[in-house]
Amino acid sequence: MKNKNKYIIVITNILLLILVFCVAEFLAYKEASIYLKQSIKYTWKKEDYSLDNLKKSMRTPCGLKYKKPPILIYGCSYAYGFGLNEENTFGYKLSQKAKRPVYNYAMSSKGFQDALFLLEHDEKVVPEPEYIFYVYINDHIRRMFINCNKIDYMKYLTYKNQNDKLVQNENKYAVSERLYIFGVIKNALYYFFKNIFKKPIYRLTKKYIYSINQEIKMKYPNAKFIIIDYDNGAESYFSFQKKEELKKQGIEVIQLNKEFKGILKSEKYRNSINEDIFRHPNSKAWDLIVPYLVSKYNL
Repeated sequence: MKNKNKYIIVITNILLLILVFCVAEFLAYKEASIYLKQSIKYTWKKEDYSLDNLKKSMRTPCGLKYKKPPILIYGCSYAYGFGLNEENTFGYKLSQKAKRPVYNYAMSSKGFQDALFLLEHDEKVVPEPEYIFYVYINDHIRRMFINCNKIDYMKYLTYKNQNDKLVQNENKYAVSERLYIFGVIKNALYYFFKNIFKKPIYRLTKKYIYSINQEIKMKYPNAKFIIIDYDNGAESYFSFQKKEELKKQGIEVIQLNKEFKGILKSEKYRNSINEDIFRHPNSKAWDLIVPYLVSKYNL
């Protein structure tokens, strides 16, 4: 009986700590009331996860006048250019410097599963890209389990490993993805357990990367797949993964902060419009990165 009471006390304390964390995180947002309203609004009226809805969140293709083979970009708000005008984004600057058409399929709050979904379901609308860049940040690993945008208007998409293949996993009763507070709780649990389950998490990460590469080989067999590891800190998957193993699969990894000796982490190269998007790259960052890529790959 005493042991049982001890377990109850421990579990209760853990739950209380999670609750305090959730409340503190929610109140930390200046737009807390907006989050609450949108959470209520999208609780039972989420739109389908579809190509049409995804494409509403993409940049317009640029440089279509150029005749060289195009470049295709996947990723999140970093590659999309959150907080930047079109002419200051990665895709636009790359198009102008390389004199190539650039199709920027990156979207805010997205990650591996969204790139995989697009490759699986989108028609071959990009005419034979020569290079495909995936701009990676460490948070993409968390997004395999948790919707980055806790109040997204779309249903959340994940994949499950079935017979050694990633298949789409639709949660028909995703109440935990509909209510903001459940998203906060899941987020807290992830950070609590991520180091305990690091190996299976990294196995799933590897599965996503290999699955994306496989789809690229099937759809664009002549394209070069390059992962741009933007913030490659201690938690980066690629800090643990051997690059040689990826190279054998035809995947190249560039770790930008190593190439630029950490200067991309400085305030000078971060978007400081407001606190929420301070960490995103600004125009000056892409002014450094784009010429480096053009030179390295003779774009």
